[in-house]
Amino acid sequence: MKRCEFLKNGALASTAALPASAALAAADVSQQGDTLILRLFRAHEAVKDEATQYIIDHPEGDDEELEQLFYQQTDAIEAAMMALPCTCAADFAAKTIVATLRGELFDDWETAALWREARSLTGAAL
Repeated sequence: MKRCEFLKNGALASTAALPASAALAAADVSQQGDTLILRLFRAHEAVKDEATQYIIDHPEGDDEELEQLFYQQTDAIEAAMMALPCTCAADFAAKTIVATLRGELFDDWETAALWREARSLTGAAL
């Protein structure tokens, strides 16, 4: 599926209300302090939101146009995030959201940086 189509589907999908625990998790993040991964995550989310809105406003757009406007930025941010070690649970959550395209896809268990780090953090074997 092209990225444009994928984002159109995600952009138009309804979202469920956040559980009450989300507010507690957000408060916990603010107590932990801001990390470079979380700052990169917010930048990534902002560009993704811009791309989603652009697709809604310009349905005739194609992947090449979106690559130039948005995807090169999100790919660079993602690479920077994945290269950094997690320093807290919020960092790992941010990486998970980005690596799975907001929960839509899953990276390869054996080779993806996210799952290598998860195995390292938990002592899980390959």
